[in-house]
Amino acid sequence: MKWQQGSSHHIWTLVLWLSLGLCGLVRAETNLPPVFTETLNNIVLYENVPVGTVVFRLEGYDPEGSNVTFGAIGSDHFSVDPVSGNITLIKPLDREETDSLTFLVSIRDRVDEHGESEQDNVVQVPITFIILDENDNPPEFYNTPYEADVNEDAAVGTTIFDKILVKDRDTIGESLDLKCLPQQQSPEACNKFSLVLLQREATLLTAAVVLNDTLNYNQRMIYHFQIEANDGVHKSQTTFEARVKDVQDKPPVFQGTLSTIIDEDSPINTLVLTVHARDGDTGEPRKIVYDLLSNPGDYFLLNAHTGELRTAKPLDREALPDSTGLITLLIRARELVDGVPSNDELTSATANATVTIRDVNDSPPTFNKKEYEVALLENTPAGTPLALDMSVSDQDVGVNSKFALRLKDVSGVFDVEPKLVTGYSQVNIRVANGTLDYENPNQRKFIVLVVAEETETNPKLSSTATITVTVLDANDNKPSFEQESYTASISEAALPGQYITTITAKDVDSGNYGDAGIRYSLSGTGAELFHVNEQTGVITLADCHALTSNRQKLQRRRRDLNEYYSDALEMLAETDRPVPPPSNKANLDSRGLISVGPLEINTEPTVQYTLITQAHSEAPSSAFANDNSNGNGNANSKHPADDASPLAPKTCLDYETETTYFLSYKATDDNGQGQTSVVSLRISVRDANDSPPICESPLYRASVDEGAHVFDSPLVVKARDADTMSSINYRIVGTPQIDGIFQIDKQTGQITIRPNASLDVTNLKSDQLIFVVEANDGLFTANCGVNITVRDVNNHAPHFQQQKYSAVVEENSEIGTSVEKLHATDLDTGKNAELKYRIQQGSFDDFRIDERTGEVFVSRKLDYDRRNTYQLEVQASDLGTPSLTGTATLTINVQNSNDKDPYFVPATQHAEVRADAPVGQVVYTLIALDPDVATHNALEFAATEITAIDKEGKEVPHSEHFKEFFTIARNGKVLVNKSLDRNLFAVMRINVLVTDSTAPNVQQGRGLLIIQIIDVNDKPPKFNAPWSPEQPIIKLQMVEEQPVGSILGTLQASDEDSSIGEFNISANDYFAINHTSGVITTTSRIDYEKVKEVKFVATVSDTGVPALTATADIVVDIINLNDNEPHFTQPEYHFNITENSPRGTVAGKVEAFDGDVGAFGELTYSLIGENNKYFTIDAYTGNIMVANESILDREQVTQLTLTAVAQDKAPATVQKSATATIYINILDVNDNAPVFTRAVYNSTVAENAAYQPPAALLQVQATDLDEGLYGDVRYIITAGNEGALFKLDAQTGIVYPAQSLDGKKGVYELTISARDTQGSGTMESIAKAVITVRGVNQHRPEFVIPALSNATIEIPGDIVQADYLLLTVKAQDNDTDENGKISYHLQLHNQNVQETGEFKIDALTGELRARQQLNRKNRANYDIILVARDAGNPSFESLRLLSVSIVDANENRPEFPDASNPYSVSINENSGRDVKIGHIQAASRSKHNRDIYYYMLLGNEDGAFYVDKTSGDIFTNKSLDREETDAYTLYILASIKSDLHISEEERASFSIKTLNRDNTVAKVQITVLDVNDNPPVFEKSVYYAGVNANAKMNAAIALVNASDADQGKNAKIEYMIVASNLYKFGATKSTGSIVPSPFAISHDGRITANTIMAEYNQDRFELEIVAREIEQPQRSASTKVHIWVFDGTQLVRVILSRPPEEVYQEQEEIIAELRNATQHRIIVDEIRFHLDSIGRIRMDWCDLYFHAVDPQTQQIAPVDEILKDIDRNYDYLKDYYAGFAIENVVPAYIAIAQDEFDLAVAGLVALVIVLFVGVISFIVLCCCLKHWNLSVPVETRRKEALIKKQIIEDLNTTENPLWIEQKLKLYEEQELTMQVFSEPDHISNSDAPGHLEHRSSLEQVHHGQSVDNTYATIQPRNNQNRLNGGGSLRSSGAVSASAGGGSSVGAGLLLTRVDPHVNDFADYATLRNNRAPSQLYEFTGSTFQAPIRDGDDAVAELI
Repeated sequence: MKWQQGSSHHIWTLVLWLSLGLCGLVRAETNLPPVFTETLNNIVLYENVPVGTVVFRLEGYDPEGSNVTFGAIGSDHFSVDPVSGNITLIKPLDREETDSLTFLVSIRDRVDEHGESEQDNVVQVPITFIILDENDNPPEFYNTPYEADVNEDAAVGTTIFDKILVKDRDTIGESLDLKCLPQQQSPEACNKFSLVLLQREATLLTAAVVLNDTLNYNQRMIYHFQIEANDGVHKSQTTFEARVKDVQDKPPVFQGTLSTIIDEDSPINTLVLTVHARDGDTGEPRKIVYDLLSNPGDYFLLNAHTGELRTAKPLDREALPDSTGLITLLIRARELVDGVPSNDELTSATANATVTIRDVNDSPPTFNKKEYEVALLENTPAGTPLALDMSVSDQDVGVNSKFALRLKDVSGVFDVEPKLVTGYSQVNIRVANGTLDYENPNQRKFIVLVVAEETETNPKLSSTATITVTVLDANDNKPSFEQESYTASISEAALPGQYITTITAKDVDSGNYGDAGIRYSLSGTGAELFHVNEQTGVITLADCHALTSNRQKLQRRRRDLNEYYSDALEMLAETDRPVPPPSNKANLDSRGLISVGPLEINTEPTVQYTLITQAHSEAPSSAFANDNSNGNGNANSKHPADDASPLAPKTCLDYETETTYFLSYKATDDNGQGQTSVVSLRISVRDANDSPPICESPLYRASVDEGAHVFDSPLVVKARDADTMSSINYRIVGTPQIDGIFQIDKQTGQITIRPNASLDVTNLKSDQLIFVVEANDGLFTANCGVNITVRDVNNHAPHFQQQKYSAVVEENSEIGTSVEKLHATDLDTGKNAELKYRIQQGSFDDFRIDERTGEVFVSRKLDYDRRNTYQLEVQASDLGTPSLTGTATLTINVQNSNDKDPYFVPATQHAEVRADAPVGQVVYTLIALDPDVATHNALEFAATEITAIDKEGKEVPHSEHFKEFFTIARNGKVLVNKSLDRNLFAVMRINVLVTDSTAPNVQQGRGLLIIQIIDVNDKPPKFNAPWSPEQPIIKLQMVEEQPVGSILGTLQASDEDSSIGEFNISANDYFAINHTSGVITTTSRIDYEKVKEVKFVATVSDTGVPALTATADIVVDIINLNDNEPHFTQPEYHFNITENSPRGTVAGKVEAFDGDVGAFGELTYSLIGENNKYFTIDAYTGNIMVANESILDREQVTQLTLTAVAQDKAPATVQKSATATIYINILDVNDNAPVFTRAVYNSTVAENAAYQPPAALLQVQATDLDEGLYGDVRYIITAGNEGALFKLDAQTGIVYPAQSLDGKKGVYELTISARDTQGSGTMESIAKAVITVRGVNQHRPEFVIPALSNATIEIPGDIVQADYLLLTVKAQDNDTDENGKISYHLQLHNQNVQETGEFKIDALTGELRARQQLNRKNRANYDIILVARDAGNPSFESLRLLSVSIVDANENRPEFPDASNPYSVSINENSGRDVKIGHIQAASRSKHNRDIYYYMLLGNEDGAFYVDKTSGDIFTNKSLDREETDAYTLYILASIKSDLHISEEERASFSIKTLNRDNTVAKVQITVLDVNDNPPVFEKSVYYAGVNANAKMNAAIALVNASDADQGKNAKIEYMIVASNLYKFGATKSTGSIVPSPFAISHDGRITANTIMAEYNQDRFELEIVAREIEQPQRSASTKVHIWVFDGTQLVRVILSRPPEEVYQEQEEIIAELRNATQHRIIVDEIRFHLDSIGRIRMDWCDLYFHAVDPQTQQIAPVDEILKDIDRNYDYLKDYYAGFAIENVVPAYIAIAQDEFDLAVAGLVALVIVLFVGVISFIVLCCCLKHWNLSVPVETRRKEALIKKQIIEDLNTTENPLWIEQKLKLYEEQELTMQVFSEPDHISNSDAPGHLEHRSSLEQVHHGQSVDNTYATIQPRNNQNRLNGGGSLRSSGAVSASAGGGSSVGAGLLLTRVDPHVNDFADYATLRNNRAPSQLYEFTGSTFQAPIRDGDDAVAELI
């Protein structure tokens, strides 16, 4: 190329020289050519020279001096300016395309001045530009794409790829360099791999990829990273993909849990768990096989291929060393390498599997011993444990180890604990109660059976242990008295030694513990006065002479003291001074005895009085008449004993001193050292009259408020007289003032204040009133002192001297200045008159008051401007209780003072003015305030200083020059003084001053005025180019998926007359703008696939006023990237394919998607992994097909794993991919037969094996290598099961007994078949099962004789001869053969023997005989332990304790005392079990103390009670329910027999009459008392009722009834309406509960209207009624009442020929039949007596009114619809109508059809009137003829009437099919419902029949009640002219049908009572002969005519 360029240069040079030569040749003749003046070769240019740059300038000239022009030829990079010669670059240069450019340039001269011509000379010269390199090209990758495969076990440092080649076309710049950039899908790729440079030059670089870290195929299979090449300025990138190839270097990995739980009784070959492990290398996983490395106990087998762990032999949890039942297995999983399990560490793994054996119940509870013996004393307290070493355990766990301990102890003496045990426990046997009694032969030895039985298992295993308890004797019985208390009496004159009584006790113990050792004693107050013989119990009066001598001395001392204190009392009354006590400090007590110490009484705080009682004096002292008397009452009578003879008998008993002695009489056994019983002994002393009255209190005190008329508490003076026959009277002894105030009740001694007395402290001399009350018993008197204190009462309120006060105070008054003094007074005294003042309100804390003086002071600085007047309410309160108050008002006026400076409001004030404001414009008016001035004119304003600020906010210097722009007037107005210029200043700050011109001194205020100059804006802002007002569009670009906050661009704008204010853009989802800078940033990521273009509007506004704006349309184009990775629809796929499927079979389809568009979103599929050679995938559809069917063998491989790869079609540098795991399950086919685990199965079972539920005998098991249905094996017995003795579970293979094996011993061989496919398959296997049934000893012998566990036999007589047959023992055993053979023994020292010292027993017959002669006197009682033992193996035995007693034949039977029999007891119901309710006690008249036992005979059939056999205590045996049984009568027998058995036959033979006469039988009458334990119960859960819309207040509606099964007050109930839910007409939802309720309910459940119901017409209510108990706990019940509000036209009337009381009884049946016929709810509203045609009340007929409700809509059904339903069901109803005596069913009301007046009708009416007059004339004529005996016979008249009536019926019948068959009968009365005619002027078309009063069914006539005769009687039509204005009948009782209601009243209207006070007519009538035209009426319903009855002549009379 260089050569070519050189040759070209030489050629052009030659051509140039030739041209010059040629020109020279012709120069002389022609124009010379122009010449270039500069060299044009090798001009240097850089390739980055911008287009448009002038790179060279051509210069030349013409020798002739003409103008020259330049040009260029052959260049597209440059252009030449023809005039200037400038060469300009017009196309970018690229050195990499060419490094030099050569072309021709020309120069032309101008021969012709007018233009170019052919004579012009053109010189063309080549010019050459050398292009220099610049670094303007990025590096370029070659040989892309880069990818490599690397094994996961490749060593670090391995070069995996060395073909990286990078070139740079630029020759300058930095050396090339590479960098690894991680990708999002492989963030760690650059750590795993590194780039190693192999060759590095300025324009060339080679590199390799080296492994930098270990790889793991399972963690990541593909790595992607980008390689970036950098030449210092430019960068380029490409993608590298490293694919990790799986290497078999990972051991198997166990999957799922390796822990499980299995039942202990699981059969052999039970599946325990399935072990799953997979190859750790997931690329091409190998098959896994399993084996057990450790198998404790060899309990399990592991399938090497399936991993199924199954049981190998029966499990025994109890044999395991781990008590938790845990077995740990070590399982190994190995990979198959070339079909052989590998033992290498990389191909095998181990894991521990834990199997927990769940316990089954196969071990019964077991005691540590079978038999125990122990002895204890009979007085062992309850709760004492027996000395036993007993324990029990159950080797099972969980619920299987839970068992209960109980005793088989019929005596109930012992108890076992714990009751419940889990696993193991020590066992304690405790004494349960203190009933052990050695004296009872049956309680000297006990044999107790302890039973341990499982509680939560089935069957419940159990075991027993026997305890023999021997009871030792102890002193455990107290002496017992026959009575609980004793009484005796003795005269107070009795002498010492006098016999009083004898009391003895008995003790059933023996020896000194019994009667022989009892000692008696007395204790208590006064016991020393009596003597008791400690052995015999004889009580006598003790020798008390010495005590009597001491008593006489005391009486003399008493008389001396009485004389002394009598004188002292007189002194007290006269001197009002305290009297000193006598020197010995003695007092007489209330009985006249001496007591030490004076009785001090405080009457006043400073005075003490000493009062001595029972002083003897004559009459009351006259000193008490003095007003100031403070004397106290003294007894002043003479005791007769003082004059008694000194020779009188002396005794220490004194009735007046002690009338009764309550002593304790004690009996103690064991010679006074043992147990003790105490009874009460009352000894009464008989009285003698010898004692005076004695005041109970020496001084009675009371207090009373002044003005009161009663004492705070009653004041009763009480004196008592020791003599019981005395009667005491009282009177007041005092001054007339005392008598005028108080009075006393002579009998009771109660002092009261006279009604007209006035107690006022101010009128009394003292507040203490002291006087004496005299008590007189008729012979003796006593004076009692009374001290009454009169308390002052605060009954005067404070009162101010003035009610209103006023004061004036200066505003500047100092704090503390006195304002006013208020004064109040109180007429009370003391504390009640002390006053305190306080300000109640109005001071506002500006004033305070002295609470003592009432003076008011200033409390803080006053401010006239804040408040200038105060209204103080001052309160004065006294200190009384309660405190009284008085109030006064103080008005304070504050005088003003001018003392405040004016001030600006606010201190800184703002104003605005436009810059173009004219001079003189008022800008602002300053605002200032001065509280002291009355007018604003007193304030003067001025400016002091001015500051100007420009638009930039800077202060303008020399601001004083700006004062001329504004001026401030004296009145505060600010005016423009000079044209404003905002360019000079934008803000003016003026300091202003305000002055109070009226103030005495200078008062000024300062402020600041800020005036803002408002710019006048007129030019809007503009966006920068390329925006223009004509094309307001700005286009921008942004790459997708940029992070939030990325900058899109910056908007710029300018404004000519102001600054830019802010930028804004319209609302959009992706961009936001900074309002100040105009920077547009993203607010969310942009996805090209969703948004390809974003448009919004940008606006910019300036800061001018008003602000102007400009808008721009922003269009943002989004640039696409490959930013979405492919994603499979599922992370993993599971496909199924049957084994042996042929090649090409489609296993499934995978599908992936890519969110990108175009090639970035198009995907292709491929497969990778170890198994990919067996399958292929369609690259475009994703269908996976079989490529090699050899792998499809389920028995070898059950699942294959593949990996699908989806890649997009983007360039390799940005290509992305995704993977998904595919699991292909190989499905099974049935190709394997079942195989039994054994050919023969053997089992041995006992004949008592359970069969309900059945016990498992053995289990057969067959396995099938197939799975699912094909491997589901079913079993069946095909042979050997004769008699169907066994049954086989077809699914589990377990053989069970089908019936009891008892007695079916032998060997049974069964043939069992196993078939797959749930027994319906074609493959079968056969096995044998051999079952051996052996016998077993199952039952323990059971005693028949004796039947009781502690039986006693009694042998009468004193001597029992040897070989005497005592008893034949008999037992039975339900076992057979040897197991049921029984032998009898005696047990002695825990050994079974046939003989003891006294008795012997036959082992075979059980005959028990005496071995030797027995003597009762030597020994009367023997205890024998009987043994019954079977011959089984193991053998069982039972024990029975037998007591033998030799008894006296002459002992008497026990009897109940007549005084106690019958017994009456009561108990509350629900008291629970074992509650003691009573005690019975029988006594034996025998000289021997025999034990008495009690037995229930009759009255306890339900087992409600039981009687303690020994004590006679009666207990409840269950919780009683009074509502079931409220009383019981028990008959209880008393017997000396301890084991008496009464059969049911004997009980049935008892006669109550005989038992009532038998004294050995106690009659116990038990009353069960009520407890509030039953809630109220409503009779119905739902009630239905109706109410007339015209019902009045309190109209009865319905009656709800709730009952309480309890009794008395517990059964009282109150009713409440808790909700009144309103359903408007047609509504299905309630509008809510109406409050208050429109209804009320009474205490007896009567629901009445609580308001006028008219507003709820056609609505319905749902009431919620609660019945609640009044007594606690106030249980309640609820019901619902549905009430429909109807009008009268919605009722149906049923006429019945039965009285109401019979209809009431059949009401429910009638309703039921009507409901069935109509399919509507029938609600009866009323039942009334029937009114016949002439208005008579038929007592034997009644009318039933009802309305029907549609159950669907809950609305009242129309009457005609109901009647049609009744007609349609005629065949169904006719029998019921006959049975119920229903005569007719008609509407209750008929509406009038108003027709227009017709002249023909008028004529007809006139004709009728004429005929009527004629008929009347005819009747008069007949009456006249009657006297001539021409009357027609009655029978004839009746026949004529019936003929005429038949005509009427023909006119009026409805021909209803329901009644058509009745037409053939004769009728007496026609029950037509028609209009009742009334006075014409009363008829109103506007009124409806619904106005008539409704009477509910609650007002119906009941059976047995009298009939009210106020029912209306409707007179015949011809009587209507006797009515007088509708009210004339009120006096006569006859009421006509009124049209005041505007209704047609027919036979169906309801009855009502005649109200004499209301002008109403009857609303019920039945008219016979209203022959009005039928077209006037609308009639619907059924017409029924009653048959004629004898004696009714009404028809004939009316006709």
